[in-house]
Amino acid sequence: MSLAVWNTFKQLKWVLIGIGILYVLSVAAGLATSHFGPKAFLSYVERTETHRAEQVEKIVGGLREPLREGQLGTIAICSGLVFTINLLGDFVEGTLCSILIVPIAFTLVLGSWMQGVGLAGIHGSSFLSVFLFLLMLFLECITYVIATAAGANIGLSIIFPKRQAVSSRWQGFKRAWGDAGRLYLIIVLILALQAVFEVLYVRKVLLMGVSDVPLMPY
Repeated sequence: MSLAVWNTFKQLKWVLIGIGILYVLSVAAGLATSHFGPKAFLSYVERTETHRAEQVEKIVGGLREPLREGQLGTIAICSGLVFTINLLGDFVEGTLCSILIVPIAFTLVLGSWMQGVGLAGIHGSSFLSVFLFLLMLFLECITYVIATAAGANIGLSIIFPKRQAVSSRWQGFKRAWGDAGRLYLIIVLILALQAVFEVLYVRKVLLMGVSDVPLMPY
């Protein structure tokens, strides 16, 4: 990690910590309310997860057999697709939507609450399968938290330019985007690792005899 990136993390540590705590609390709330939440809303969460699975199936469904066979080209293509989808999600839903600060309540809090509801019913064939699934999910989620913090920092720098040691909101805006660029160096590295990890995990699930593109432990 370069000195500039490390300094950016130190500068934004409280924003990162605050967003991280908010994320964890929202997931915990989802876990806690999963069994007695409003049935209509829980049904909506289930439909959302089903729709997401269908979208994933459309993207990589045709690559299932080559992936099961372990073809390196297919692994690379799938990893690239997963990386691109996650990076776009971080940028649009994490950074851009968080610049206005208020949408964090819908993008981060509601999204992570729904994630907690989904995790409440998690089960797998072994402790290892669940652990690997949660590790894969953790790598993806930590980048979302960083991306959200990058967006929140941009919004705060527009409102309070002095936090960037400047008097102009435009200068604060530009400096905050520089911070975001350095944070995205870390996001890209983590997502590159996560994408390969996820594709190899999917291949493992396919080898276990599951025919659908998996979003849960084998």
